[in-house]
Amino acid sequence: MILPWNRSELAIVFNMEQCNAITDALEQAGIGCHVKARDRTSPGLSMGSRERSGTLFQEHRWMYTIYVLRRDLPAAQAATGLSPIR
Repeated sequence: MILPWNRSELAIVFNMEQCNAITDALEQAGIGCHVKARDRTSPGLSMGSRERSGTLFQEHRWMYTIYVLRRDLPAAQAATGLSPIR
């Protein structure tokens, strides 16, 4: 089970196709993941920019954050071809 205290952020993507490609690669490698989908137009999202600019200039409405177990992060990066975020 992937809980907040033992997970690492693998990627943030803004369309479902990218999210599916990453999660499919993780599944093929046998690595579990958790995806958190957020509506960027929601006023509850703490991005801070919606109040000032509205949704007119937002290209993508949804934001998908993909998490893996902290111990699986290097293997997940190798399986997906993603480089470290930080």
